Amino acid sequence: MTEWTPTVDALDGVDEASVITRRRRSALRPAASRRDLYAEAGAQARLVRGRDAFVWRGRVLPIGLPLAAAAGVLIWRRNRSTRDTLAAFAGVGLASYLEARAEWSFRRRAYRRRHYDD
Repeated sequence: MTEWTPTVDALDGVDEASVITRRRRSALRPAASRRDLYAEAGAQARLVRGRDAFVWRGRVLPIGLPLAAAAGVLIWRRNRSTRDTLAAFAGVGLASYLEARAEWSFRRRAYRRRHYDD
């Protein structure tokens, strides 16, 4: 599909290079590889689902809570202290939450820089 420009009524006597340079940049850019397409689709899907889904369902629940539980079990086996076990569980859980929030902001900023600063 070609775009009509008001300065060119007919293509008689006009070279194709000048017509191509006048066209607006398309939102559908050709990707370098299939891997790039998949990476781009994954980034867009993460952003569409939103921050809460990424942080909680993507990072904290499947990764952070098992790590926190493992840290709690290790502390419990070593000290048999409920206070130390709960502190380790809460500390690792909070650290995984903060890491997920930071990762979300880095990914969102990188996506915006790639797409809106062109």
